[in-house]
Amino acid sequence: RTVGKKLAQKLQIPCYDQEIIEKIAAESGFAEDYIRDRSEYSPHTSWIANAFSERFFSGVNNQDAIWMLQRKIILDLAEQGPCVIVGRAADCILKNFPRSVHVFIHAPLDERIRRARDDYKEPMDNPERALQKKDKSRAAFYNTYSEYPWGDIRNYDMALNSSIGIEKSADIIWDYVKAKFGA
Repeated sequence: RTVGKKLAQKLQIPCYDQEIIEKIAAESGFAEDYIRDRSEYSPHTSWIANAFSERFFSGVNNQDAIWMLQRKIILDLAEQGPCVIVGRAADCILKNFPRSVHVFIHAPLDERIRRARDDYKEPMDNPERALQKKDKSRAAFYNTYSEYPWGDIRNYDMALNSSIGIEKSADIIWDYVKAKFGA
């Protein structure tokens, strides 16, 4: 999210992260915390648990309903003009969208722990386990709605190790955008 915000500043375009959750809440009536837990992270990491959780008679569960609304909002934002969208499987939602760039940003575990503690002020008793659980949940969500597994490079223009720094990471993505689109 930090790299996305920095890139958006460089490009002077909007960056959407928390704002997507707010839009989903406004349109769905679900609480923001509930959406935050289900718009990028699966509350269930097995497909069996997910298949039977919170199902309506229509066969759609809350997570599916949130996904459909999230998908609509992301497509609408992209249609409005250039923007940066952080996470939320936007790469698979916008895979056929013209003039889009999809980047998978990763970092070594020790760097992620440092950022979680220092930059995001996340309280964690066992940071390694907390981040692994978050990754597992994010992957389960992503794998439910994407044709490729979470982190599979086929879904991205590039994979970038952000341990080189936020500013440098944003610069590399900006250089790629300029090269790809002749900006």
